[in-house]
Amino acid sequence: MRRRTPRSVLSRVLAMAMSLVLSLVMSLLVRCPDAVAASPGGFPARAATGGPPAPSEREAQELARGSGRRVEVLPLRTETRQVFANPDGSYTSETSALPERVRRGGGWADVDPTLVFAEDGSVRTVATPLDLTFSGGGRGPLAAIGEGGRSVAMSWPGSLPKPVLDGDTATYGEVLPGVDLKVTASVLGFSEVLVVKNRDAAADPALDRIGFGMRATGLTVRRTASGGLSAVTESGTELFHAPAPRMWDSSGTAAAPASLTAGPSRQGRQAVMAVDLDRDRIAITPDKGLLTSPATTYPVYIDPQWSGSKLAWTYVDQAYPSQEYWNSSHMPEAGNYGSGLKRSFFRMDSDNVNGKHILKATFRITQVKSWGCTSSPQAVQLWLTGGISSSTNWSHQPSWSDHQDSVASDAGYSSSCPDKGIEFNVTGAIVKAAKAGWSNTTFGLRDSNDTSSGVWGWKGFSASPKLVIDYNTPPAAPSGIGTYPATPCVTGAARPAVNAGDAASPLQLKARIYDPDKAGDGVRAEFVLHHYNAATGGWDDITSTMPGDGKTAYKYTTSATDHSVKLAGLTTGHTYGYKVRAYDGTDSSAWSKWCEFTVDTIDPATLPKVSSLDYPADTPDAWQGSVGWAGGFTLAPGDGETDVTAFRWALDDPALATAATQVTIPAGQPSVNVRLAPRHDWLNALYVYPVDRAGNVGKTPAVYSFYVRAGFDPVGHWRMDEGGGFTAGDSAATPHPVTFTGGASWSGGRVAGGVHFDGATGYGSTDGPVVHTDRSMSVGAWVLLSDKSKNSTVASQSATRSSGFQLYYSASSKRWIFSKYDADTDNETAVRAVSDAEPVTGIWTHLVGVWDAPHRQLRLYVNGIRQSAPAAFPYAPWDATGPLQVGRMKWRSTFIENFAGDIDELKVWNRELSDDPRTVNDPALGNEIAAMAKQPPIQRGWWKFEETAGTTAVNTTDSRWPATLGGGAAWTGDGFDGGGALSLNGATGYAATPSAPLRTDHSYAVSAWVRLSGDDTCVLPSHAMTVLAQDGATYSSFYLGYRLIAENGVAVPHWSFSTSPNAASGTLTHAVSAERVDCSALNTWTHLAGVYDEQAKQIRLYVNGQLNDQRPVTGGWAAGALQIGRARYNSAAVDYFGGDIDDVRAYTGTLTDRQVVNIAMNLPIDG
Repeated sequence: MRRRTPRSVLSRVLAMAMSLVLSLVMSLLVRCPDAVAASPGGFPARAATGGPPAPSEREAQELARGSGRRVEVLPLRTETRQVFANPDGSYTSETSALPERVRRGGGWADVDPTLVFAEDGSVRTVATPLDLTFSGGGRGPLAAIGEGGRSVAMSWPGSLPKPVLDGDTATYGEVLPGVDLKVTASVLGFSEVLVVKNRDAAADPALDRIGFGMRATGLTVRRTASGGLSAVTESGTELFHAPAPRMWDSSGTAAAPASLTAGPSRQGRQAVMAVDLDRDRIAITPDKGLLTSPATTYPVYIDPQWSGSKLAWTYVDQAYPSQEYWNSSHMPEAGNYGSGLKRSFFRMDSDNVNGKHILKATFRITQVKSWGCTSSPQAVQLWLTGGISSSTNWSHQPSWSDHQDSVASDAGYSSSCPDKGIEFNVTGAIVKAAKAGWSNTTFGLRDSNDTSSGVWGWKGFSASPKLVIDYNTPPAAPSGIGTYPATPCVTGAARPAVNAGDAASPLQLKARIYDPDKAGDGVRAEFVLHHYNAATGGWDDITSTMPGDGKTAYKYTTSATDHSVKLAGLTTGHTYGYKVRAYDGTDSSAWSKWCEFTVDTIDPATLPKVSSLDYPADTPDAWQGSVGWAGGFTLAPGDGETDVTAFRWALDDPALATAATQVTIPAGQPSVNVRLAPRHDWLNALYVYPVDRAGNVGKTPAVYSFYVRAGFDPVGHWRMDEGGGFTAGDSAATPHPVTFTGGASWSGGRVAGGVHFDGATGYGSTDGPVVHTDRSMSVGAWVLLSDKSKNSTVASQSATRSSGFQLYYSASSKRWIFSKYDADTDNETAVRAVSDAEPVTGIWTHLVGVWDAPHRQLRLYVNGIRQSAPAAFPYAPWDATGPLQVGRMKWRSTFIENFAGDIDELKVWNRELSDDPRTVNDPALGNEIAAMAKQPPIQRGWWKFEETAGTTAVNTTDSRWPATLGGGAAWTGDGFDGGGALSLNGATGYAATPSAPLRTDHSYAVSAWVRLSGDDTCVLPSHAMTVLAQDGATYSSFYLGYRLIAENGVAVPHWSFSTSPNAASGTLTHAVSAERVDCSALNTWTHLAGVYDEQAKQIRLYVNGQLNDQRPVTGGWAAGALQIGRARYNSAAVDYFGGDIDDVRAYTGTLTDRQVVNIAMNLPIDG
């Protein structure tokens, strides 16, 4: 039986050929002949590659398929193996018996055992798998070999001369009189040979018994039963091995002296030497008879050697049945050379193809010797054998399991029969190994006439064969099996019902397909479809009715992909079954399990039943609940309906009842409860559609009508108008006053007063909780941020370790954020609703955060505008029962992130605020959230022009922005109300503020009384004239005044409010008066008002208090002065007004229609 060899055996060859004494001591890793290169007489050249190696299997597959050439997979490269992706989607693994390359940093270098002097004077190899160090002369260690921190070092008993280096060999001359020491590096280690050059040298008593110092690091050296040595780890794993040492002379078949350092000639005299081991010393006793016999031919060579057992080879010799040749420096042989039969074994790594489909496998080796050159050479056989070890010899051979192949060749005899690469078909052996999961596979070479004493079948080979395997990885079993629309894969009574769809969107079978090594090549799904025959009780195969007979197109992708096939001709009430497998053009996966479904195309017809205790049906005289307050609704199937399993619902608009709102009846329950929050007051309608188990949706909904009260007032409202003391009162029904401390102080606020926070120690807090954070709630405030370098919290509510919510500015995101945490722990996860734009310091901004508990989502509004998409909260809501914090939050039991700036009009609600327009009576307010951002407007300027002298018009609202007269500007006593006014000459006259009183990228409003100058000729101005504008760098951001508007190719005079989306653009959007300006406007006072509504993204023009036009537009930021009587266009002052201007007003925020009327009537704005 084939024996598996553990991969953990990492023994390495240690070859030590120390001619007499040193041979056993330290010859680490035998020197093995290099594999013959692919050249005339060698193997065919490799297939061309498609460029450099690829960094992954998938990329290699894509490159190979695109180039038509194989591409190496770099991550699979090892010292002995390369793997190539082939254009057809398969792979080729090439594994050598000996290392061909070594790691160097992040790359690879070819093996090179050439010896060089290192900077420290020692001798080292250029590139070998093991760390090899030889003496550079003197009394240091002669040789040391190491791997992974473990090593063995040997010391020569005396001082060594400086060696002479020749390629891979270092020669230490005359280490004893007439004795040279040669150390030769190899791919797997080194050998040491003492060369006794003559009979006088052999008589030296120093060769009777020679002791060497030995130091083992991380290893223990033991004596073996066969007379060798073994170096093992602390776990007993053999890392290095040395067979019993040998010595030989130079007799026998003539050979080059250099070759005799590697081993005896064919008929050379040889002997095994005794070895003694005593802790840190090794002693070798040469065979005195061989050393000094008159028949001995000099030089005499003494060779002990070490070797490993991971990748290994050995041969056995019938003439020396107890002698081991583990990783010998001698060449592998097969056949009878005259002194007995020889056989060779090779252990090859093959675990990288375990579980693969083996397409082909060959064992390649170079034949370098043969007995003769004939026309009918005797064949050599390759067998699958049992495992080998360092104790393998003729008497202890592995089993010869399966004959694989035979090759007849006389290569290697002469120039007429030169060296040649031969190969054996070993597909059967590798298939067996891959199925069994072997870590390696061992092959044996022997003569086809192995029992004969004839010599014509003898052959010699290189010691580095190569195992070449073409393989394919079968696709993985399909996953994600089901239908689309989605149903699970089950059989029997639990099988799902499905809707067969229609011609445009038929039912589809689907599966996710993945091929581990062909994801970059073609892979497809193969479906089988059966129909249950109720008449016979069996299943009929109807696969042929599917497109492509159920076979999908090949997909060329780099990852697992969904494959589907459309079904047609399905009959309602009938049952079908299907299964699927993956196919990559070579191999198929296993079939999936069977799945079944029953077709149901009949929609449920009975209307669902809807009820609610919180919002009873049809009670016009008893409105319930509140806008944004979630109430419970019970949804149940209609009477007699047994197939309904779910419902789709919508408030107000039945078109919103989609799969997104679908709720399923819990198993075993007669109904399902949902919590819904009305978005407006008065009459609401809930539309409920039944859904059956096949996903069929009823055509007609149940309509549940109910009446809703206006939104509940806040449960906390802190106006912050006190201006003194340390407490802000709460105007809510159940008050929760806020006490301020630290760096908190009263300020002017946004409306009537506010609180300033220093960003370090200032904050406010209630005595207890204000709102339940596990239920729907909202929080809003006016804020003025003064520092964007740190996080600043507007409001939060404390828990034990964390906060139930946080409304704040994030310095890292540079955005406003409304967040909730998944739990009251120190390892919380935050869910955040984030603003679209970066805040601006020094500007009052209105914020609202909404927590929608039924839908588990967070929404953020900035200045009344919803920001991006809601943030889904996928965690169980929890209640923070600590105090409301103003200006700070709790995190890991510590209060942090104090607010830097001002806060005003803080409100908290125990409901969702709604952005439904029906929540307000005035359409100009937008909705209840936008209305808070618009009201009340802040008056930034009111220039009454009651002065009669000087060049400055006083701003009676804010002294920062007086208006300075310039050019042909003068005072007049004939204002709209009989008082003073500003008179402009239409050429140079104007007035301007020193800086910008308005932020024109947010909502604002401006108004003025104007009077065009004229005479009895009724000649209207032929050019634009501006009443009010605010300058940007190149253009004004808005223009309120008189303008010629093209109508049917004719320039028609109109009153106009025009805006530009940014200060660098001259493209204007015009809101114009409903009527053209005619002669009646000359010398007559007219009231104009322009409003930019940021939330509605529109401008509105009012003439004499009446809305005349509104246009969609986005406002732009202009940071220059407010101009009265002129504007800026293309960097020039233009459109000088000719006439009189009076009662100029400017507001931050919008004006309602009613407020514009009041201004035009010279009444209080909210009068």
